[in-house]
Amino acid sequence: MRRSVSENFLDLLLDAVCAVTSSGNFVFVNAAFERIFGYGAEEVVGRNMMEFVHPDDREPTLQAARRVMEGHLQLHFENRYIRKDGSTVHIRWTARWVESAGVRVAVAHDITELHRARSVQAALYAISEAAHAAQDLYALFESVHGIIGSLLDARNFAVLLFDDGRQMLYPAYQVDATGQVPGPVSPEETPWLAALLSPAPAEAGPVADMPAGMLAAALPTQDGPIGALVLRSEDPEQGYGRADAELLHFIAAQVATAIERKQLHVGLQTLAQRDQLTQLFNRRSFVDRLAAAVRTAKEHQTELSLLFLDLDEFKRVNDSLGHVTGDRLLQSVADRLSATVRSADLVARLGGDEFVVLLEQDADGRGAEMLVNRIEQAFVQPFLVGEAVLTMRPSIGAARFPADAQDAEQLLGHADAAMYSAKRKRAASRALAAPG
Repeated sequence: MRRSVSENFLDLLLDAVCAVTSSGNFVFVNAAFERIFGYGAEEVVGRNMMEFVHPDDREPTLQAARRVMEGHLQLHFENRYIRKDGSTVHIRWTARWVESAGVRVAVAHDITELHRARSVQAALYAISEAAHAAQDLYALFESVHGIIGSLLDARNFAVLLFDDGRQMLYPAYQVDATGQVPGPVSPEETPWLAALLSPAPAEAGPVADMPAGMLAAALPTQDGPIGALVLRSEDPEQGYGRADAELLHFIAAQVATAIERKQLHVGLQTLAQRDQLTQLFNRRSFVDRLAAAVRTAKEHQTELSLLFLDLDEFKRVNDSLGHVTGDRLLQSVADRLSATVRSADLVARLGGDEFVVLLEQDADGRGAEMLVNRIEQAFVQPFLVGEAVLTMRPSIGAARFPADAQDAEQLLGHADAAMYSAKRKRAASRALAAPG
């Protein structure tokens, strides 16, 4: 019995034990070698070990082998091998050179699960960091793509998010190595997506009817999935396994939390930048943007224009019809202004009935001149506020950079002064036109 155990002792070990010649050819492997690498002894004896080493790890593996040949005991060297089934296995080696036998003897411990756990932990930390550091959702998705790509084949990757009605999924971020960029997709018309995003999804794992070579995971929240992460392998035959599906499912939960956090952060930023009554930019955010626009104009030697608007007789509306009607009128004015300006122009409410419009890259003030005419024409049409029909005309002052001012504060002051000048002229004209 003792002799039998002695003869089979190496085959009883859970770690792989092997011996290779000075040139790297296998001369012996124990039974555990097949469990770890997928190859039996008859398939590897006589072949060079470097055939099985991951291509990216071959040079450091050769360097480690040379150190062992020089008589150094190699402890805890880590590298990767390609298993018979094509998957990657992470190995921690201990090796030494046996001069009398002319072989290197090594013990290989499979640390694939340990490495995966380390990688997942690092990925989760990186996703959390990205949620704080990313300027917007697109930047967050770029970071998430890189993080997932360190764990899985993510050369073809998409973040799909529901629209407001939760009817369609839109690619909020997508990288496709094949150049095939699909548009919106309906879960109702895509059975595997419907199953993935169902209120009670199945446990983590491959989804039935999913196209070959594809892997997806829902982005779960307390209110239900907000979308999905979708990967497609370059090699549909190899594709992804159950372990990959479980990994992506786990990461997707963290990504969903990061998305919610970033959406909340962006929402709070927007809240801080917007006037709560009209949803236009408020004074603080406008002053910051105006200063940035002036700096850009100085740097590129371009011109910009600023319009300052004040509503004539607005106080009379507040006094006669009340502040609720006055507020609703301001909302209607904001909507009409936004519909009148160009898409590139910035509209803000400074407070009360004062509004401003910033026109960048406005050579000789031509854009501002045309916009003044459009605004005056737009305000000819009365405003319907509840049951009240109100005629409201704006007094508009214009200022140009650098013709009228050398910095943002001067520009705003010049436009304000021009507006009051226009208001006085209009008041004088009304006085002259009044009977008696």
